[in-house]
Amino acid sequence: MQAQMYSLIVLGAFAMALTLLPKSRGKLGIVIGEITLAISVVLWLIYWYPFRVPMVSMASDSGFHVDELSYVVSVTAAFVGALVLPLSKRVGEGSWQFPFAVILGVAGTSALASTTNPLVILASWGLVSLASYSMVSLSGDKDSLTGSIKYAFMSALSFQFLLIGIYMIVFAPAGSRIIALGALLFLVALGFKAGIPPFHMWLPDVYGFSDPISISMLSSTMKLGALALAIRLVAQVMPSIGPRFGLSLVTVLVILSAAAMLLGNLGALTQTDVQRMMAYSSIAHVGYMTMALSAFAASAVYKIPQAGYFALLGLLVYFASYALSKASIFSFISGVRGQGRASMFKFQGLGTADKVSAASISVILLNLIGMPPLLGFWGKFFIFLSAASPSIPLFYVAGIPWFTLLGITNSAVSVFYYAKVIRMMYANGSSSMSSKVVTIPLVSSVLLAAFGLAMPFLLSLR
Repeated sequence: MQAQMYSLIVLGAFAMALTLLPKSRGKLGIVIGEITLAISVVLWLIYWYPFRVPMVSMASDSGFHVDELSYVVSVTAAFVGALVLPLSKRVGEGSWQFPFAVILGVAGTSALASTTNPLVILASWGLVSLASYSMVSLSGDKDSLTGSIKYAFMSALSFQFLLIGIYMIVFAPAGSRIIALGALLFLVALGFKAGIPPFHMWLPDVYGFSDPISISMLSSTMKLGALALAIRLVAQVMPSIGPRFGLSLVTVLVILSAAAMLLGNLGALTQTDVQRMMAYSSIAHVGYMTMALSAFAASAVYKIPQAGYFALLGLLVYFASYALSKASIFSFISGVRGQGRASMFKFQGLGTADKVSAASISVILLNLIGMPPLLGFWGKFFIFLSAASPSIPLFYVAGIPWFTLLGITNSAVSVFYYAKVIRMMYANGSSSMSSKVVTIPLVSSVLLAAFGLAMPFLLSLR
């Protein structure tokens, strides 16, 4: 618990300090924000005991859980925030407000991923929502303001479902169907928050038209806390609702996962605007993560610990891989699109004009596809492996692992639209790429390749 408490205290204290700065001291705000997030990462690493804590802990005296799930989400959120923060001088008036929103978002995400206390859940959920639509609105342009209004409305709606769902889960007697209903309402709240169909209608417009710098945080880390909370609630709720209601909950998760993968990838295929393409692909990636959540829930119903282990391992890897990739892509788009849209043709010739940037973005896109030996491959590999367990009848039809095959097929479909971007970068032509956003893709691509190559060694330490 020490890491959580110290980190939250540091984040809160420095966030309050930022409010004392005048608007003209935006650069100082960035420096303070970077120091804050660096201290947070260091605190988590100091108190991190790799492979000596459970992936997901079930017991906690304080309401905060010390496990690999909280570590991975918190460190990933803080690290990605530190990567994106230097770009905040290009958001709005370049004041301290964007660093302030980033720090609040990281704090809320960290708390949400670490707790099962109802009051902390509600406070953290609200904090993440406030930080998210603040970041979107700070740009001040019409599209961003419209996006912030849509996001604020959906956040308020999701909070209502969360509030009712948490109340039912906490106060209903054990074994009651009310707990299952509460879990279902929580999934509705998660659907609005993460953009899972049919609750995704706001996401293409918000992610697709708002300032990409704001979306680089919103799309990468802000949803991880809610997904981590879903894992904790599934772990705690499943033993209480029994196999009948548990199987119904798994069925709902499977349907949501399949819908997200299909609609996300099909929507991305039809786009010529790269930012909007990445918005739809975010829906598809949430579908892969929901597949892991489905397998984890099914492992509790059918009592198959190995499937649950692979599902959790895949999710932890996928969280880090997805956050780094999406933050890099949207940050990069902010330099390419300028004041207009991120048309595919604006990427034309980048491979000649800036070989480092083109190579970095190519690695990141291949990582999103799940190409070996990049980190994204390992995330998808373990997620698909968890859904291929022959002991889970729901995932099989006539002896065929349809759920896993659906995930693999959707990954294959994603090759077509990601490859279009890579092909355009290496086509003849001129590029309007801004060199100010080279660092984030370069750092992320190196990390994705390094951790992907090191994954067999890291797994041998478990």
